[in-house]
Order: sequence, then structure tokens, then C-alpha cells
Amino acid sequence: MNTLKRAVSNSAVMFLSQGITWTATLFLTAALGRYLGAAGFGDLYLAMSFGVIFSGVVAFGLDQQLVRAVARDRTLASSYLVHSLTIKFVLSVLAFAMIIGLTYLLGYAPVVRMTITVYCIVILFHAVTDSTTAVFQSYEHLFHPALGTVIEKVFVAAVAIVLLTRGHGVVAVAAVFVIGGLLGALWRVLFLRKMVRFQFAVDVKNLRPLMVGALPFFVYWMLSAVYFRIDTVLLSILSTADVVGWYGAAYKLFDTLSFLPSIICTAIMYPILSRLAVQSRANLRFALGKGLDVMLMLGIPICTGLFMLADPIIRLIYGKPEFLNAVPALQWLALALFLMYVNWVLGTVLIGLDREKRLTVVAGLSLVINLALNWVLIPPYQHVGAAAVTVGTELFIFVYLVAILPRDLLSRSSLIVFAKAVIAAGAMAAVLYALRGQSLLMLVPLGGLVYGLIALLLRLVPPDDLRLFKQAVLSRRGRSAAGTKTA
Repeated sequence: MNTLKRAVSNSAVMFLSQGITWTATLFLTAALGRYLGAAGFGDLYLAMSFGVIFSGVVAFGLDQQLVRAVARDRTLASSYLVHSLTIKFVLSVLAFAMIIGLTYLLGYAPVVRMTITVYCIVILFHAVTDSTTAVFQSYEHLFHPALGTVIEKVFVAAVAIVLLTRGHGVVAVAAVFVIGGLLGALWRVLFLRKMVRFQFAVDVKNLRPLMVGALPFFVYWMLSAVYFRIDTVLLSILSTADVVGWYGAAYKLFDTLSFLPSIICTAIMYPILSRLAVQSRANLRFALGKGLDVMLMLGIPICTGLFMLADPIIRLIYGKPEFLNAVPALQWLALALFLMYVNWVLGTVLIGLDREKRLTVVAGLSLVINLALNWVLIPPYQHVGAAAVTVGTELFIFVYLVAILPRDLLSRSSLIVFAKAVIAAGAMAAVLYALRGQSLLMLVPLGGLVYGLIALLLRLVPPDDLRLFKQAVLSRRGRSAAGTKTA
């Protein structure tokens, strides 16, 4: 029960920080669209896609191994962190050289090459951020990494918006992302030193087993990173900068809303599941069920609302009529978003069970399917075809993961939660459709209210879970008050 209370407490911290960073990112996204236009937005989003793809190269799967190992034995924290960062530094240099070479090989314009080159410097800083955050996660202490993310995102949004209003272009904005990444990394290192006593000694003998152990993670996350971003690169080759901008406008919102599985799975569930996998099968099944239930209860209304309100959302955020071309792509991505939510939970369980090698198979198959379908559908359907391919690929991943997940870990109670959430979301969708054309500022809270009321009537959230959440919040307040008195 202490584990579950700690998970709920960490969830509250992460959701609060995510609310702040989500707001900052939303304002920045709106400014980018309004000041850069579709073509400039497309150039920046292409740079971000390169960053994501090559971040997978640099990460090398080390962070997942770090979380799992340190969650089980905290004495490994210093050694694993130092050796992970050493490997990442070498890989960052190699990745940066590859990026520069590709920008010339693909024949990008000078401003696009410069944007990609400048932005991708952030890969090194995010490598530090991810490794230090992994140690925090293994300790199940998420306050400082959450605050570090807030500092980074708010800084980037504030400075970039100021630069845009003063006439600066996409390269200057890319540089701001780099500085923000540096600030976020420094913040985490500063506070991690108070938890872990670093020993800056690199033993070459320890590098090889670390890299070998991380290899399955690397293959999976590398293939996944390419799968999630290769469509943008293909669009840049097979279409225009405007089309990349339309797709980027839709995908940026898709990315922003991926915070839910990032919080629940990566930051909270993974260290818990890694520990329970070697301690208690029954508790592991219970934790999986609760995590999946939360994802369903929150993910279904979010994705339904995104689909129903795609048009007014695009109008409000981006302002310019040219971005209305992003609406159908966003509706397709809303469907993919729900599948991704569920797939993230199932994948996290398999990694916690040390079965990440099976994930490399689905990642490889998904990449092949994604590439083939994108190559066929992008020429006639452009960004909408790319979005539809994302849905098909996520559906394939879902079927595969359900097929290989141990049957004793699956609970029928999650099907009941799914059915109730769908009913509540259906009522919300009906109201949103009936009031289409009204202000988005009215429709969003109204839709949430309808979903919440129907969920209460259906007892979507069990009373025991509500009491647990209340106890966790009161417990955190009590610790904060005690700390204040002591100070």
C-alpha cells in the first residue's frame, strides 16, 4: 500500500508540473505558427524530428537499464550513471557528425541545415537530463526532475516568444531550445548530487556489460524513435515545407498530449513494476491493472475531445487559415493517441519483466510497415496519409503486445473500466457535436463536465481509489507542513 500511495503522490507532482509545461508549450506552439508560418514551422519541426531520431542513438537504451537496476539495488546508482554518461558523450559526438552529413546528403536548403544543426546540439544536454532523471525515478523521487522540466519549458517558451515578436527567425528559436536544455540538465545534476555520492571513475571493463545489457533497449527505442519521426523526414523529401508544417502542427499537439503515458508509465509505473516483477506476481498484476485503468479513464476522453474539437483547436492555436489543412491529420492522430496510451502501458510491463527483447521484434516490424505504407500513401494523401499510417501502425502494435503479454497479468476489470469510459466519452462527444460552432473556451470545460458527471454516475473510479488519492494528498501536505515547521 505504501508503494501505491507513493505512486499516487508522485502522480500528483507530475501532473501539476505537466500542467505548467503544457501551458508553456501551448503558448509557444501558437507563437511559432503565427510568426513562422507553415513553412518556418515545418523547418523547426523537421529539426525536432532529427533530434528525436538521433536522441535514440545517443540514449542507447541505457536509461531503462539504469532505472531497473538502481530500483533493485541503489548502490549501483553512481557507477551506472557515470558510465552511462560516458557512453552517451561519445555517441553524441558521432550522432552530431551523422546529422550534419545527412543534412547535406538530403539536399536541404542552407537555413534548414542550420536550423537542424543548431537544434540538435540539445541532444547532448537531454542525454544528461534523461540519465539523471532515470536515477530520480529509480528512487521514486520525482519532484526535482519535474521542476527541472518546468524551468526548461517555461524558459524556452518565454525567450522564444520574445525573440519571435522582435522579428527573429527559426534558427534563433532553435538556439533557445539548446539553452533551455542546458538549464534543465544543470538543475537535475545539482540536486542529484544531494542524493547520490558521485565517484567520477570510469572503468573500461564496466562499459562493455553495460552496453551489452542496454542493447535490447537500444534496438527497441531506436526503432521506435525512427518509426515516430521517419514520416516527417519522408514528407520533407516527398512534399513541400508547407505540408511538413501542416503535419508538424497536428503532430505537435499529438506530442504534447503524450504527457499522460510519459507520467504514468515512464516516470511512475516502470520503477515500481521493475521492483514488483522480482517480488510479487500478485502485486505486479494489481499495479498493472491500476495503471491501465487510469490510462483508460483519462485517455479516452482526451482523445475523444481532440477528435471532436480538432477544427476549433487548430483555429485557436495557430490562427492562420493555412493551418486548417492540419485538421484531418489531427483527427487521425487523435485515434492513434489512444492506441499509443494503451501500448505504452503494455510495453512498460514487458520491460519491467525483462522481456524487452520481444519489443524489438514489434518495433522492427512496425518500422517496416510504417515505412512501406508512408511511401505509398504520402504522395497521394500527403500529411493526412502519414497520420493514417500512424493509426494503422499503432493498431498493429496493440494486437502484438496483447498477444505476447502473460495471460495471468491481464484483468477483465479493465474491460469494465473501458466500457464505462467509452459510454461517458460518447455522451461527451454527443454534446460537443450538438454545440459545434460554439466557443472552444466553453466546449472544453463543458465536455469535461459531462464526462465527469457520467463517470460519477457509472462509478468509473472506485471509492477505494478516491480515498487512497485523498490520503496521499493529505500525507504530502503533512510532510510539507512538518518540513516548514522544522525549518
